[in-house]
Amino acid sequence: MTNLRPARDVKIKNHVSSKGKALNAQMSSKFGITIADFEKACMGSLPHIQRIGELNKQANFMREYAPKLKEAYLTIIEGTETYNLALADILKASGSASLKITKAMDGTALADRKFVNGRVEQAKQYLTDKSTEVSRHAYTLNYQQVKGYMDAFLVDVDRNDAVLNQTLRPEVKQVQEEKRYKGKLVDEYLTEGNDARADLISRKEYTGQGIKGRLKEFMGALGF
Repeated sequence: MTNLRPARDVKIKNHVSSKGKALNAQMSSKFGITIADFEKACMGSLPHIQRIGELNKQANFMREYAPKLKEAYLTIIEGTETYNLALADILKASGSASLKITKAMDGTALADRKFVNGRVEQAKQYLTDKSTEVSRHAYTLNYQQVKGYMDAFLVDVDRNDAVLNQTLRPEVKQVQEEKRYKGKLVDEYLTEGNDARADLISRKEYTGQGIKGRLKEFMGALGF
């Protein structure tokens, strides 16, 4: 690519700051940053870029570790709560244990009577359950046949889609490469300005060299 000629007398105009003085003041008081710092950094002022970078570094640290520190505090609080609640539960359990034992004795006698009655009820319930099971089994067999058919259909669709995705890989890679190449160009001109060397940026070709024709022949040989 041919290098651009040096730009002359170029300076981006600020049409907005004069209309947002109150907002700028709030940004300064609440966040410690101003539009003036941003403008000077954008114009290449290293001290302003350094200041913004330092604030950015602090913000990234807080964003990464503040949630972890918060979780640590919450864990301490929850652990203390759990420990003390456990002590209270143990003490209360010791007071009610004797009552539960007595209740269990009475319950055992009642359970014995329920067992005798339950055996009679189970015999009658068995006949009903047997009839229900016959119907359920027939339904399950039919359901499995339908499910097996649909599983085979879905697998075939997924396989065809997987093959299609493979054939589209060169196109997808080329789209990604165009985005990467354009990004490199933008970065080069943003970083170097008039000294940019666009001719030094490589550009990959994934759709060249007759790949589409060769792929079509290969797929035909495989029976697709």
